[in-house]
Amino acid sequence: MVCVSIVIEVMGKMKFLWGISVAVLLCCAACVRQKPEASAPPAFSVVPVADTLAEVDSDSLFFSPVEEKVFSGEDGIFEEFLHEFCADTMMQKHRIDFPLPCLRKGQETLVGEQEWASLNLLGLTDIYYTLFERDAEMEAERDTAMRKAHVECVDVKAGQVRTFLFEKIGGCWRLLKMHEAEMASYKHRDFFTFYHRFVADSLFQSLHVNDPMTFVTLDPEDDFNILEANIDMEQWFAFRPMLPEHLLVNVDYGVKPSRRPKRKILTCKSLGGNFSTTSYFRRIDGEWMLTRFEDMSN
Repeated sequence: MVCVSIVIEVMGKMKFLWGISVAVLLCCAACVRQKPEASAPPAFSVVPVADTLAEVDSDSLFFSPVEEKVFSGEDGIFEEFLHEFCADTMMQKHRIDFPLPCLRKGQETLVGEQEWASLNLLGLTDIYYTLFERDAEMEAERDTAMRKAHVECVDVKAGQVRTFLFEKIGGCWRLLKMHEAEMASYKHRDFFTFYHRFVADSLFQSLHVNDPMTFVTLDPEDDFNILEANIDMEQWFAFRPMLPEHLLVNVDYGVKPSRRPKRKILTCKSLGGNFSTTSYFRRIDGEWMLTRFEDMSN
């Protein structure tokens, strides 16, 4: 393996040896901790599948009072609810106000239980993003007092955005509305158009990664220890995880974007919780550049 220069701020005479040690550990982290490659989810045009909700309604599968209580219990943070909601069609039945209003091209239609089951609207990907501009805004992800959240399915290629509007009522998250809109009117259009190309085009990506870039990850031998180092372009392509290229699912907690932001913080997580990264982008000379990347996946 070709030795590379890693810059780490450590006092003392062992600075050089410490830098080499971190390089070796980062390489081990890349080899030991394999990242799950996200499968490309389907586009917005969906093919009807079996009516799972209709099957649940059969006489052999009915809700007991205990199950009713479980689905009506008080929720915590939104991301934990979303994981359960996407995985459980029975829970969806109890947390959606049918018929569900859907705004399409300025006209409102109603989506019934059977139509919702056949469309499988939220079974598109198990990886979701959340976009911020300031570190303080990231606290919204863990805020149990949050009352509204939108899940946005952004299809850059098709130029469409499908948004699901959730609200916490009586301690329980409920899906109240959904709407579809053109990408041209989407508030995060410019950044997600850039990011879509960033993850799909390696050449474009190489031109938008700061060199050197700060890379942070867990020590493969000790999950309580964090490794941080400055890496070059060659190392970045060795360490980077695979990210979804087609559909971008963004959770919006109501953070209003600036008109001309100079910074974007993009968290990427799996609904199961074993995949977690944070990318820090800065606008440098008019171009978005990845300046820091944190990989805290288990």
